[in-house]
Amino acid sequence: MITRRRLTQLGSLVALSATFGCGRRDRGAVLWTLVMDVVFGMARDMRAESSALVADLRLLSSKPSAEQLRSAQAAFTRTTLAWKQASAFRSGAFVSSNAFQRAAFWPARPALIDNVLANVEPIDEPRVEALPVDARGLYALEYLLFDVKSADRMARSHDPQGARSRAYALELGANVHGYASRLLRLLGDGTDYAKSFASADKASVDALVAQAIDTLAIVAGKFDRIERAQRENLPLPFAVEGYFSKSSHQIALSIVNGTRLLYLGAKRGGLSDLVTAVSKPIDEHVRAAFQAAEQRLSALNTPLETALTQQPQRFHAAAAAVRELRHVLEVEMQSALAG
Repeated sequence: MITRRRLTQLGSLVALSATFGCGRRDRGAVLWTLVMDVVFGMARDMRAESSALVADLRLLSSKPSAEQLRSAQAAFTRTTLAWKQASAFRSGAFVSSNAFQRAAFWPARPALIDNVLANVEPIDEPRVEALPVDARGLYALEYLLFDVKSADRMARSHDPQGARSRAYALELGANVHGYASRLLRLLGDGTDYAKSFASADKASVDALVAQAIDTLAIVAGKFDRIERAQRENLPLPFAVEGYFSKSSHQIALSIVNGTRLLYLGAKRGGLSDLVTAVSKPIDEHVRAAFQAAEQRLSALNTPLETALTQQPQRFHAAAAAVRELRHVLEVEMQSALAG
């Protein structure tokens, strides 16, 4: 005979099972929409900005001028920030395409780049693809566009060395665009990857959590490297990502923004929804930590290496906010999503 107490227990078990089943379905839906709304959007932005960069470099190559150089520099910065934002996601085609390893390797080696310029071999697609990673990609292009001596040559129309620099820059831009296009081709329309990512369920959630924590450690490391370079008088081009373009603070902010996008998602939600289902106060704390880190980074409004000497309080406040965000993700977000 089934007692009233036993009926109550069975009813509770059914309700609990239904709740967990719904949670699993919701988790899959969140993962699917993250890929379609955020990850796929990042890949599209990478290719769009890379395409615009190539167009500017082509104009610079055909009609060199100081004005067109500035336009190409601005396009470079937009492209780099799109790539850095997308670097917060490191799974699937973002890895198998080799895009980040080949087109966004840092640091570039100015000596190797200068050797390419001094050589007489034609600079074409096969030549660039055969170069070592520290003589090509976004950061080799950064050196060509922003290093004072190189940039001056690039803007001069009747300088043979400038013409070679422009040819090199154009091929580098095309190579970067090629890798962005390859990544997007591998993703297709995103639906197959979204389905497989969602079907991995908890493994995908765990991967996103681990990536977020690791990404914030990378950003925190940028502050540490700059302090060490100043303390030990090390060369800044090898300590500061974005040194030549003076974009180190924007790069750090873009990486944090990418991590936040994966947490909040777009209109259809993100990891935040899964955390809220466990604890709304934890979600609110994570959101507040993201906001604090982004506000502190935005308040610098100057390269990190400059901020360290000219705005040390703001530099250290931004570094502390990034470390606090990482701590909140590692302790609170990870705990909330561990079940």
